[in-house]
Amino acid sequence: MASALSRSACFDSDTLDFSDIGRDLAPKLTDSDISSILVSIYAADRLKVLKLIGCTNITGAGLDPLRGSIVLEQIDLSTSGNAMIANGGALFSPNFPWCFTLAEDAVIPILDSINAEKDRALRHVQFPLVWRKKKSKQLVEFLESYNVPKRSRVCVQCDDNVAEFALWMNQTKDSSDWGLQQHTCYECTGHICQECEVGFCQDCKKQFCESCCTTKICDMCYSAVCSACEDLEVCEVCDTCFCQDCMPVRLCDCCNQLRCMDCMPHWDCSRCWKSNCDDCADEHNVQWCEVCEDEYCNDCRLEDYNNGELDCKGCRGLLLPRIMHEKEALSRENEMLKFVVINALNEISKDPSHPLAKLR
Repeated sequence: MASALSRSACFDSDTLDFSDIGRDLAPKLTDSDISSILVSIYAADRLKVLKLIGCTNITGAGLDPLRGSIVLEQIDLSTSGNAMIANGGALFSPNFPWCFTLAEDAVIPILDSINAEKDRALRHVQFPLVWRKKKSKQLVEFLESYNVPKRSRVCVQCDDNVAEFALWMNQTKDSSDWGLQQHTCYECTGHICQECEVGFCQDCKKQFCESCCTTKICDMCYSAVCSACEDLEVCEVCDTCFCQDCMPVRLCDCCNQLRCMDCMPHWDCSRCWKSNCDDCADEHNVQWCEVCEDEYCNDCRLEDYNNGELDCKGCRGLLLPRIMHEKEALSRENEMLKFVVINALNEISKDPSHPLAKLR
């Protein structure tokens, strides 16, 4: 397996990204496989980017060929994308499958050896969420060493120097972003000064420069989401962006328009959860009944009516325009059908040879 993966199909020149080889194959890789691959591509002297996404079956011992590398610029240790959304007690429950697979005892000494090099190139490290939650002494010590600037850093967007006091890794106590890389683009690993920063993506917990990935800001809570995650919803009227935690943009099930509640009030059926805007206040709308105090759409009320289950007089009154409209439509259809049949019979009567003419 290792020999197959060491070919160019798995990595491109100085980059080795295991998320590119497929969800089924990466989890089967062992530390022995990883070590063989790194040795075969001369990783210590050649590899600049290593992303272990999907490699959920390794402890990290297979990364030893990278020890002391002065060319490695980025390493992503978040082996499972699912770990990014796990939190609280779930991280340490017996059923949490990726809790301690990647071992700090195996990986951090290798990172220490790279970080200790005078001419190190390492500038971006993405740690697993479970490590950041634990905040082990080993990891804390690495962050402190990693945050010591080895050379000046120039912003890729404005060409100004990044301030020396700007920490590469977040070490803010009790912050949910503790242990996350700062002031560095995840995609190109270019540095970003504080004036040019647009903030972390709150979904994937990564930062990008504007050239690599645009970031949208929620206009209500000012949280950032990168275009790769695209969790923000935009109102079609005012172009305001909202995240899922703030006022949502609503989709009307009648007109299929996305509008925020400021631009257009919406009403939700408490049974089928269909949503209607004020512009669609016709026989299909969601209405509140003053008698039973239920807020249903008239599709649900009509279903109860046809099943003989609509006992509330208030709901019947709200449904009456819909029933009258459907009866008028049915009557028009019957009249049209009658007109078509009569015309057809008249045409048949004019043709004595027609088979149906003898039946008249």
